[in-house]
Amino acid sequence: MNRWCRPRPWSARCHRRRWRSFTRSTTSTRPSRMPRRWSRAPANRRSCGPSRRPTTDSAITSPVWTRASSTRSPGSAAEGVDMRAAFTSLPAVSLLVAAVLTIANYAVMTGYDLLAFRYAGARLRARRIVFASFISYAVSNNIGFAMVSGASVRFRFYTRWGVSAEALARVVFSYSATFWLGLLALGGISLMTTGIAPAAGGALITLVALYLAAAIFWRRPIRLWRFTLPIPSVSIASAQVLLSSIDWILAALVLYVLIPHGAIGFLRFSTFFLAAMLAGLVSHVPGGLGVFETTLALLLSPAVPASALVPALLAYRAIYYIGPLIVAALMLAGFEAAVRRERAAAIRSRLRDAALTLSPQAFAVLSFVTGLVLLFSGATPAVSARMTWLSHTFPIGVIEASHFLGSIAGVVLLLVSQGLARRLDAAWFASVAALGVGIAASLLKGFDYEEAAVMSVALAALVFARPAFRRRAAFFATRFSTGWILAVAAGVGASIFLGFFAFKHVAYSHELWWQFEVESDASRFLRASVGAAIVMVAFVAARLVRPAPHQIDPPTAEDLAAAEGIVRRQSRTLPQLVFLGDKGLIFNADRTGFVMYGVRGRTWVALGDPVGPESVVNDLIREFLERCNDFNGTPVFYQVTPGYLHRYADFGLTFVKLGEEAQVDLNLFSLDGPSGARYRQAIRRLQKEGAAFAVIDPAEAAARMDDLRRVSDDWLSTRTGGEKGFSLGFFNPAYLGRGPVAVVTRNGDVEAFANLWVSEDRREASVDLMRHTARAPKITMEALIANILVWAKAEGIQRFVLGMAPLSGLQPTRAASRWTRLGAILYRHGERMYRFRGLRAFKEKFRPDWESRYLAYPGGLRLPRVLTDVSALIAGGYRQIFLR
Repeated sequence: MNRWCRPRPWSARCHRRRWRSFTRSTTSTRPSRMPRRWSRAPANRRSCGPSRRPTTDSAITSPVWTRASSTRSPGSAAEGVDMRAAFTSLPAVSLLVAAVLTIANYAVMTGYDLLAFRYAGARLRARRIVFASFISYAVSNNIGFAMVSGASVRFRFYTRWGVSAEALARVVFSYSATFWLGLLALGGISLMTTGIAPAAGGALITLVALYLAAAIFWRRPIRLWRFTLPIPSVSIASAQVLLSSIDWILAALVLYVLIPHGAIGFLRFSTFFLAAMLAGLVSHVPGGLGVFETTLALLLSPAVPASALVPALLAYRAIYYIGPLIVAALMLAGFEAAVRRERAAAIRSRLRDAALTLSPQAFAVLSFVTGLVLLFSGATPAVSARMTWLSHTFPIGVIEASHFLGSIAGVVLLLVSQGLARRLDAAWFASVAALGVGIAASLLKGFDYEEAAVMSVALAALVFARPAFRRRAAFFATRFSTGWILAVAAGVGASIFLGFFAFKHVAYSHELWWQFEVESDASRFLRASVGAAIVMVAFVAARLVRPAPHQIDPPTAEDLAAAEGIVRRQSRTLPQLVFLGDKGLIFNADRTGFVMYGVRGRTWVALGDPVGPESVVNDLIREFLERCNDFNGTPVFYQVTPGYLHRYADFGLTFVKLGEEAQVDLNLFSLDGPSGARYRQAIRRLQKEGAAFAVIDPAEAAARMDDLRRVSDDWLSTRTGGEKGFSLGFFNPAYLGRGPVAVVTRNGDVEAFANLWVSEDRREASVDLMRHTARAPKITMEALIANILVWAKAEGIQRFVLGMAPLSGLQPTRAASRWTRLGAILYRHGERMYRFRGLRAFKEKFRPDWESRYLAYPGGLRLPRVLTDVSALIAGGYRQIFLR
């Protein structure tokens, strides 16, 4: 008969009678003896009820194992392996040897950095190198992402101690190469000698041999960006292979001494160990948590049974990972306290910095682990004495609700750990709330003060690290890696498996779902598991029904080449902003036209009208609108011309006026006569200051890019808002090198410059980036534009565009919309916010024609949000909108 379908259900009367019998026997000073009828009955016998004291045997690491095993009843000894007994049965000598090997292993790893400094040619005290190296490896081993977490810790210490950026880059390159050399060498030897995959092993050893050969024969340094990485000498390369091999051997020995002696040979074990470690690295799960253990368990089975491997893995995690991390945290905290011990406020600030140094990935791991603790705690029986005390203190409803909410909080912590790794503020708030609920639930469901203490520490650390989680982004808009999804699913699945295993001797009946009693642990587990499953299903459903997140992919070289061919056939110059590379591109099917756009929040902003022949404009508008609809975005066309308004109206869009664009008719522009007197005066005043004007071609502009950068940096130093973007150019050497650049020089130094766009048919030219130094004469910019207009007319260009004057030309009549009236008020009285009237007055000096520019959008109440998003997209953020 199935053990879930025994004839007689567990009755409340039988439960009370046997509970009284059990409590009398357990409170006696004599050894307790369980009544014979309490032992597990054969399948063909009637059972009066379930035993509460299961054993646990699982490959998932959690402190609740110890608690579940420690409360196990004597009568359940034959029902499974006692995990606490198995853990405590590990020989003390093995634990001591593992600890000594761990110390030796971390000492060898610090040699990575000592060797790296020798390779980099940098000098630093050995004790400082060892100090920073140990903390870096303790952090990166637990968090993963060594190139980010370990390098960030080293950057913090080494730059403080005077190590240059180039030397630090060489250090990172050296210890990263050392790390992989030993893994490849040992992995190759293991695969060949054990006969598992000789060909793969030979390939790995060949890679190491090629590295050593390069050290012997290749003398040319490697250039990465602006860093030069010399090829290491033969002695250093050989030392790298030897040091890394010793490191991996010691790491494998730490776990090998913890498993039963003689179960498997060390050479074969090391092969499986390296494979499991590689799986953990590839998974990108912090610390390889769960991936390493699962892979190793599969590879070692059946040579090493799970009952022997799980305690060894628990001890290995504690000795090799958690122990060094605690020591590193204490060292880091002590270092920061020593640096800032003058005032208590300074100490708190440095401790916060120390917490942030551990990187958000550490808090993601912490959230994940505390979530597992809550789930596993809800899947195992509570301590009898504590439940007795709670039942006399709180109503049964409080205990039941706390147990259920504790499991829900555990699932939430698993799910939001991904957001913590991405520094999302929403994930931080959710984690803080879930930890608070988890602490209260742990105390009220079983007075598990150990779990509450762990979560309290996690909560305090998370609150302390609040500045690290300031990124405002939709939680569901972030991408979830496959490894992380599998880790969450494995955690929830493991807790459910653990619960079924812990209560496998309980006779299932439908009444279990509705039992609300102090000792109804199995009932509480079933209800909590359903709650956890519901949260998981709701999360998955939210991911499925929510529109797919969109991330703008930067244009490829092929896209820019296609766009360049299209731009060359245009008479307008605004499309040349595509070469900034900061906007996404949507082409039509024939790639004869495109829309360039940016995204801020839910607003998709297309810059200008679609670029291409008139025949493809409607198709491009439709393509953009459909793409926005796919991602639930609000489509906006920014700075569109009057001649295209009817096209947007055909698609149901409405429009508002943004301002006016200044266009100088060069056929009418002249320095002669009374109308040109102002321009002549500005040019002469500039010449009297000893300055000269010139237009240089792209090749010469590339040669003088450092001078232009100096001018740009000087100009930016006087602005609080920083670089703009999207509809305005920013300093980009590749972008500036695409066309002519007008410069003003004095004594051979560039004092001002402006990059110029010229259409292929010479119908239009315009100016984009205009910057000058603080010491340039006041007349510089006016004289610069006057000289540019003279040059453009001489080049046969018909029209010169000076750019937009925002909110210019709005008429606040009674019939005008609220936006028009508000815009007119801002134009008249918002000079402190932005130089609306001053900008138009400056451009008015050159007597331009003014042409309106519009914003097309879906209408309704979206306009305030749309305008805010567009302004933030141009300014580089919402805070930068009001900064000049």
